[in-house]
Amino acid sequence: MTTTSGAALQATDLCEAFACTVAERPDEEAMRASDGSVSLTWSQVDAEVRRVAGGLAALGVTTGGTTCMMLANRYQAAVTDLATLHLGAVPVSLYNSTATSQLTYLLDDARCDVLVTETAFADKARTAIAATSRKPKLVVIDGTGDEPDWATLTSMGEPLAPGARPELSADDVLTVVYTSGTTGVPKGAELTHDNILEQIRGLHSLGRLPMGGRSLSYLPFAHMGDRLCAYYMPIVSGSSITYHLNPKTAALLLPELQPTLYMAVPRIWNYVMGLAHAAIEASPQRAELEKALELGLRLHDDRLAGKEVDTALRGEWLSYDEALDGLRRTLGLAAGELLFTGAAPLPPETLRFFAAIGVDLCECYGQSETAGIILCNPAGAARPVTNGLPLPGVEARIADDGELLLKGPMVMKGYRGKPDLTAEAFDPDGWLRTGDIFVQDEAGYYRIVDRKKEILVSSTGKNVSPVLVENTLVANCPLIAPAVCIGDARPYVTALIALEPEGTAALTGEADPARNAANPLVRERIRDGIRAANEHLNAAEQVRRFLLVESTWLPGTDELTPTMKLRRKPIAEKYAKEIELLYGPPSDRVVEVVEPR
Repeated sequence: MTTTSGAALQATDLCEAFACTVAERPDEEAMRASDGSVSLTWSQVDAEVRRVAGGLAALGVTTGGTTCMMLANRYQAAVTDLATLHLGAVPVSLYNSTATSQLTYLLDDARCDVLVTETAFADKARTAIAATSRKPKLVVIDGTGDEPDWATLTSMGEPLAPGARPELSADDVLTVVYTSGTTGVPKGAELTHDNILEQIRGLHSLGRLPMGGRSLSYLPFAHMGDRLCAYYMPIVSGSSITYHLNPKTAALLLPELQPTLYMAVPRIWNYVMGLAHAAIEASPQRAELEKALELGLRLHDDRLAGKEVDTALRGEWLSYDEALDGLRRTLGLAAGELLFTGAAPLPPETLRFFAAIGVDLCECYGQSETAGIILCNPAGAARPVTNGLPLPGVEARIADDGELLLKGPMVMKGYRGKPDLTAEAFDPDGWLRTGDIFVQDEAGYYRIVDRKKEILVSSTGKNVSPVLVENTLVANCPLIAPAVCIGDARPYVTALIALEPEGTAALTGEADPARNAANPLVRERIRDGIRAANEHLNAAEQVRRFLLVESTWLPGTDELTPTMKLRRKPIAEKYAKEIELLYGPPSDRVVEVVEPR
């Protein structure tokens, strides 16, 4: 891996960091398409950024202005973002799944001057723009109509001179990230250059951020996970970025790419674990791998129990490293130095398995208001079902009502154009109110329990944390994708459950979610998993009944935000009949776990 002077890490702003990386790695590959159709070096990206900056300036983007983007995973998104920054303007990436009416609101709220999109989203963009008060100009990068396409954008203005960049301060706005809108109208968190760069410096100081290497962009560009791991971090670390258009097949690229920097949600890590089990079973070294796995699990369990390292046990485990390295290469994880898992809790057994084969997954916590990651598990000391410890420079405390409060260099500047909401987001002493309920374990690690506003109160007056219940269900049953805990003003807790499509299909040989929801074997497995989960819940929290929904829940739909958070109110409205079945007389669709008390 190429070494670096670390100049980019000390930069004041992202444009300076980018210039440092270009200077150190001019001829190294910076951005490529997964199908091989595009490959750009850092110096070529720099030249493209300067041409696009000229084009955006010709369209009216000036210092303090805003460029919005609605693009799939392609290099043009990063180039447009950087070009906007080089004009002293603010780039804002929006989810491609955004509804037309909400897009109109976001374009006005973001103060958009130019919207850069592609043909797949152009009609929606035109309709939304027509309803805005600002009427931003539209660029369709692959279009054939009257709007500028990418070639036009890169040639219509005077390119920025080589080496030219704006005078920026660490406190200038780097981007605006909109919340998912689970609790109301989306709010735009203004993040500064310092917010992002301090986070990257903190991770690097913990040995968590590799310099150089390879990263993969496949999550939406508006998702903080993708922006951090496949844009901001690579700009600073000099990691090459591979862009892949289909998130469903991204995990299949891992063996070819062997990323050093990669972020995935628990569902994907569970899928990769399934591939690992299949690889072990088919391997000519199966006996060695199974023995190595057994030893690795013992080491992991001993560490969590606080026992001293058994040097003989570790030595025996290390003697199988050649076989384990072959397995890691088969999975595409052999080079992984920073492998993030986030957006939802990772089942303990999944973390335990990867630790046993020598893959260190980093479970973390953050939100738009904290520039993404602000708590993470230290390298080599991850604790299951926790979000880790604060990054360097971060102060954290738990309020009397359980809410996590934060201070630190990663905390946002405020909500764009909303001083009243910004004031509400902080307590009188300047602590950010996260809105999340946390606990600390005996080792000081933080663990999210629930959203403050989502605590359920049963008809008997018992408080129930739905996130705790849902996370426990998922941890004990891999066939569950999202689960929704029901029970507010009800006599007992029930659950609506969407099936994890790949695992369920592997069990039944059937891809149709409606048929799988009616399959007796699936229902039996789910019931067994919920019974196991109930062992970890108190009486008020235990799930008595469940109903399997007949569709797959995907990000950006009625049920899930683009960042895979549950949309509880829309779910309650859409599935009102199913919820009533859960509290009615026996039904073919309702499965009893235990008899209601």
